[in-house]
Amino acid sequence: MKRELVTAVPPEEIQEILEKSKANLYLCIKEGEPFYGAPRWKVVLKGSKEEIEKFMEVFMKARAGG
Repeated sequence: MKRELVTAVPPEEIQEILEKSKANLYLCIKEGEPFYGAPRWKVVLKGSKEEIEKFMEVFMKARAGG
């Protein structure tokens, strides 16, 4: 399964979140188009649906302060 998302989260932090989630994924980060001057990153995740969900759960909690 493949999932793409666009985020303002820096690549270093995305990598840390992947390590914390312990998800077995292929992660590719590319620079996206800026949004009102703020940098954006295009993140491509490849792996099983369960592994992507595991990563996304930790990613959402990390950005929400939970």
